[in-house]
Amino acid sequence: MTAPPHDGTETETDRRVAQALRAHTAVADAAVLGPAGNRTAYVVPDPLHAAPLHRAATVEAAGLPAGLEWHEPADELRVAGVNRTESDFLHREIFTDNAYLRHGITLPEDAVVVDVGANIGMFTLHAARHSPRVRVLAVEPVAELAAAATVNAGLYGVDATVLTCALGAEAGGTELTYYPNNSVMSGRYARADEDLPVLRGYLLTGEGGEQGRQLDRLVADRMTAERRHCAVRTLTEVVAHAGLTRIDLLKIDVEKAEADVLAGIDEALWDRIRQIVLEVHDLDGRLAEIVSRLRARGFTVTHDQDPRLALTPCHNVYGRRAGTRPAAPPRTAPPPLATMRALERRLREHLARQAPDLPAPDRFALVPDVGTVSAALAPGVSVPGPAPATPRTAVLSEVWNEIFGPGSDRPDADFFDLGGDSLTAVRLLARLEERLGEEALAPDAIFTDGTFAGLAAAVEASGR
Repeated sequence: MTAPPHDGTETETDRRVAQALRAHTAVADAAVLGPAGNRTAYVVPDPLHAAPLHRAATVEAAGLPAGLEWHEPADELRVAGVNRTESDFLHREIFTDNAYLRHGITLPEDAVVVDVGANIGMFTLHAARHSPRVRVLAVEPVAELAAAATVNAGLYGVDATVLTCALGAEAGGTELTYYPNNSVMSGRYARADEDLPVLRGYLLTGEGGEQGRQLDRLVADRMTAERRHCAVRTLTEVVAHAGLTRIDLLKIDVEKAEADVLAGIDEALWDRIRQIVLEVHDLDGRLAEIVSRLRARGFTVTHDQDPRLALTPCHNVYGRRAGTRPAAPPRTAPPPLATMRALERRLREHLARQAPDLPAPDRFALVPDVGTVSAALAPGVSVPGPAPATPRTAVLSEVWNEIFGPGSDRPDADFFDLGGDSLTAVRLLARLEERLGEEALAPDAIFTDGTFAGLAAAVEASGR
């Protein structure tokens, strides 16, 4: 069931709400349309006070690159990504846990950073938070991820060049394994028989991790693989082509190919690398070997392991030379308004103060120009209505409310926006199967359409 389409007519009340929204500094223009119970505020973000959202609206209008969607892992960060759980994971690892900027690793104001294994560019954005005039050379062999890194650098105005290739000991080409549902483990040496236990071990060390068939199903779903071909270049080659005269930080996260990347660095380039951070898979004594090699080149080296990776061979190695340039002063200005949820929260508060007599919109949407709204509404805008009241949907409602709290089973409620993650998905699958039998819900459904309405449709379909 969906709300009826709207013909695009704006009422007097809608005009007054739109006028009130335009008074907010983050809004350049606005229009409110839709029938009662389904009114949408179409907002043009201000290019100065909400620059990332303004750029996001422009990108959205032109069309995100294939395979990408918007994710908001934190109130201050909107990114294009391929997988919601991975965007959340990368944000936690890089922004919250500060995995790469520790043990004395710092960035000067005008840092030159080489981000090898950039994925969607999350570390590139983190580096820009610490170095206001950073220049980044980002290298990512998977085309979808490289496209996301390019979009994300553009959203925040980061001076970044993104190369779609792998790095190795010599130039050429190679085959790589790409896990669309678990891209962070993709690479030229990815092997399901090795990688599946690593992912399983990571999930088991998380809070609430538990053994079971549902965990195994989820892990198997995340490790569905594709074979890809990609070009290979050396780090020496790409640095010379980019004209970099120094590297303040070389960050490497390439899933068991770290030794190949290091082998592509010639003697002259080694002397220009001031700091290095890399993830090392400690297979066949590789951790000790790389630590020894970096110390021999004059780096002070330490290493650690994320507690959540205790059941895996993954370690982080940090190398720093004496005389590293001083760090940029701490950032004092707040980050720009960059997420839809932060904008919506501020606009609802603004309307409550400035126009308490007017009904607030039911939802908000970004547009680059309100003149495009009528065209977008041509066939009518609709939103999910309540799921059909069937016994299977009732079970989903009970389980959903047990996990996320009473009343959380709204049609448009999103599994991840409510705080769900891979471990929550395991619990949801387990409880549904207890009540509805095996295969009540495919793990992939949670990651492709995590709204309550979408999952209710999937649960109903599995019953048929």
